[in-house]
Amino acid sequence: MDIRMTNTSSSPKKKTLHTRINSTYLHKPETKETEVVVVVRYFLDRPNYGIHDAAGRIWFRPPALCTPEDVGSYLTQQSIALEGLLVEVYLDKLECFMMLAACEKSGVEWDFSDTSAHQPGFLNIRLTDLEPEAEAVAGETRQQPAQSQISQHANSTPLGLFAFSMIVGLENVALMAELLPDTVDERFLITYGPYGFFVGGLLQLVVGIFQVVRGNLYGATAFSAFGCFWLANGAMQILSHHFSAIGDSRADELLQDGNDNDAWGYCLRQVYILAFCCALLLQTLVMDRLSTVLIALTCVKVSIAAFTGWSETCKWIEFVLGWMLSAFAYYVFVVEFTNQVYHRDFFKTYKWSENHSPEEVFGAPGRHGTLQSKAKRLRQANYINPRMVRGASVKMESSNDDHVKTQ
Repeated sequence: MDIRMTNTSSSPKKKTLHTRINSTYLHKPETKETEVVVVVRYFLDRPNYGIHDAAGRIWFRPPALCTPEDVGSYLTQQSIALEGLLVEVYLDKLECFMMLAACEKSGVEWDFSDTSAHQPGFLNIRLTDLEPEAEAVAGETRQQPAQSQISQHANSTPLGLFAFSMIVGLENVALMAELLPDTVDERFLITYGPYGFFVGGLLQLVVGIFQVVRGNLYGATAFSAFGCFWLANGAMQILSHHFSAIGDSRADELLQDGNDNDAWGYCLRQVYILAFCCALLLQTLVMDRLSTVLIALTCVKVSIAAFTGWSETCKWIEFVLGWMLSAFAYYVFVVEFTNQVYHRDFFKTYKWSENHSPEEVFGAPGRHGTLQSKAKRLRQANYINPRMVRGASVKMESSNDDHVKTQ
């Protein structure tokens, strides 16, 4: 049907396409035969991104019958299929994207024999990030280990290390008041409880929460647990020295009258803490030697403390180990704090592995990528050859028949 428009001012105009490919460069000098031409359009998988955001390459003289291997070689030569990218090709007949490797296993090919400079073929490529990008630190780009995902939030680990160092020292002063009477003023016991509750407990717990935000699994686990341990110890000290008078409360009587049952209860608590510290020690073997020595000293101190209810000698050993642990924890605090501020290893951390150890002294992230979007997981689904599926089903049926026969 021929429909003519009388009102030319309102009639739609045909869109003029000005882009063309100069065909004079595409003829064979012998036969003057036009070569195959394909436009490769590729775009990154981002929210609201699509083919309208694509960049392009013109593929001159590809094979008339193009295989996934040919496409992969071309994308690699053009530096499009970079390492860490999932490459998917749009299949026009199937109206979906498919992984390039899956196309090869499924026998997918593209027929470009009817293309030319005037009627080029099209290949639409979608690229999806599979690995985190390098992190820019202090004006330079530094590649992080594969398992490391350091957040841009400030590192609160030095604060937690200082709180640990301080509360271990105060605990040692309280032990010294027991081992060496009249060496520590009784007013110290009044402040020991609040420091244990707020510095040793609450402050370390807050640090652990911030480490959760940063993705530091190791720091979050260690500081949160020790923070809760010291919240309990600090609460006990506050109740015994601030809310009870001598001989006026049942709690004070229990605290004053130690017996074997109390020693066994204290030993049981220390055994649980020791088991936790041993788990921490195992994880430090992929971090650095400073953290390994720190947790190893903690394990030794806790193991000796478990027997202090029965042995005066163990108390003196715990006293010496306590000062060693407090001093070394302070040193680790200085190392971590200084290295973080200076954005470099001002102090050596003695990493177990230069390639895989985290950048932080007291930090290690957990598994990454476990909260992938469903779309990414679906596009990475295993591709199975239909022939292999039919063969497997036949084998399964035959094995079932044999099983029935044996019964």
